[in-house]
Amino acid sequence: MTGTCPGCGAGISELETVFCPYCGRELKDLSRIHTDQKIAAVKKAQSETMAVPKKISLVAALTLFVLFLLFMAVVFLDIPGRLRENGMERDINRRSRDMKVAYEDEDWEQLERYLINECEDYIVAPDYFLYRTAWYLHTFPPQFDEAEAAHDTTEMLEIYEVLAEDYNMRSDEIFYRIYKTEDALEKALKEEVERETEILTEEGLEDEMYKLRR
Repeated sequence: MTGTCPGCGAGISELETVFCPYCGRELKDLSRIHTDQKIAAVKKAQSETMAVPKKISLVAALTLFVLFLLFMAVVFLDIPGRLRENGMERDINRRSRDMKVAYEDEDWEQLERYLINECEDYIVAPDYFLYRTAWYLHTFPPQFDEAEAAHDTTEMLEIYEVLAEDYNMRSDEIFYRIYKTEDALEKALKEEVERETEILTEEGLEDEMYKLRR
């Protein structure tokens, strides 16, 4: 765009300068344009600057609202409780797998560590007594026979007490509601207790035997 200098009438660009290049007269109108442009730029920058805190406040408010919703969900859905339950369930399943692997591999020493040395951890598994009975039947009948051959009635009674106590737990219906069993093992345990009962009776230890089972 071009204009005319009010002093000498020369044609000049309106955005070229605030003074006429020919006569040096000040071009006030052009100066005002520059001033207005600068004022507009300052206002725009100020407006954008003032909008920043508003945006931050909005983001903060939305963040707090989301956190509030999450908190309410945690409270009403009992998420920590469910996480604890899920964690416990995973631990129980892991312990069951540990015992199962040791049992299937016939690793009786490892099974003993789970069942005896770490029983406070593994007893929560529903198949704990299933594997403990299996370990008992593997371990104690041969020891009982050795004690009988050596006429060690004290050892015989101690072994009988262990197996009889394990067998007596089956008389409580609650036992079957909590723990898993296996028919073959249950039958084998019953037969072993009856066998040892017969042997101890023949040894004249009937009174001592029944004192242990009270």
